[in-house]
This record gives sequence, C-alpha cells and structure tokens, in this order.
Amino acid sequence: MELLLVSVTAVIVFVLAIILGSLLVSLKNKIRGRYLNRYYAVSTKGEGVYELHFTPVLGFYYASPCKYFHLRMAAEQKFKILYPDMSLISITVTLHRYYEKRGIHGALICQTRISRFVNRQMNYFIVLCNLANYKKRTNSEEWRWLHLFKRIRNKTPRKYWIIDYREHEES
Repeated sequence: MELLLVSVTAVIVFVLAIILGSLLVSLKNKIRGRYLNRYYAVSTKGEGVYELHFTPVLGFYYASPCKYFHLRMAAEQKFKILYPDMSLISITVTLHRYYEKRGIHGALICQTRISRFVNRQMNYFIVLCNLANYKKRTNSEEWRWLHLFKRIRNKTPRKYWIIDYREHEES
C-alpha cells in the first residue's frame, strides 16, 4: 500500500512538473515576444539560427490536422518577415513525412536516455492537450492521440532546416 502511494505521488508530481514547466515556458516566450502565432514560438540557438517550437499559449487547444499545418505554415511565413536574415530549424518526431514531402531532409538527433525520456513525455503531454485528438482518424478506427503516441514512441528525433539563410549567403 505504501509503495502504491509513493508511486502515485511520484506520477502526480511528474505530471504537475510538466504542466508547470510548459506554463513557465509559455510565459517566458510571451514576455520575450517570441510567439509567431498562438501555437508557435521560436528560441534562439545562436549564430543566426532559431528553433521553431509548438507551445500553445493556453495549454489546452483544439487543432485539427488541417488547422495545425495551416498555423505552422503561417508561423514560418511570419518568421521570414520578422527575421529575414536568420535560419529556422525544427526538431520533431512526428512530422518526418511532412518535411520529406516538402523536399526537406532531416538529420538524426542523438540524445541521452534521460533527455529522450523527458522529450517523449512532453510530446505525449502536448498531444493530450489537443482536444481534437480525442476523435477517430479519418478512414480508421484508431484514435488520433493513440496514432501520435505510436509515432512518438517509434520514431527517432530529426532536425530539419526549414529556412536556411546560409544557402542564400553562398549564392
């Protein structure tokens, strides 16, 4: 009984830490003016490189796949306007096919086990915060959140250069 209580407490503390961490990151991005729209923010990686992050301002959100990709493209366009001489990268485990269709090839990211575990938990949390994921997939009996969980668990993170300013400098 005591072990169960300790386990439940540890899980609750872990979930609350993820929620608190995401709220603090959203607040920091809002204060620094890093939001491109209500779902996407950028962080600087130095040397003229920024990273695109999916961090909804309000935590819980409703984004169908169409709306999600529309807002992603809008964030990329706004980045081009706000930071015309900068490069933009994205690190993802779920959007490999999306970038491959756009002709952008990714490089595998090496992570420690702890880092991979924490990132995976944050990805699960973000998927669960999307209320649109509590529907079945089109032409399938599988839930959207379950499909995304499988992709998060089975894929290796990759880094994609969405906007590579360095290519323009060389030409």
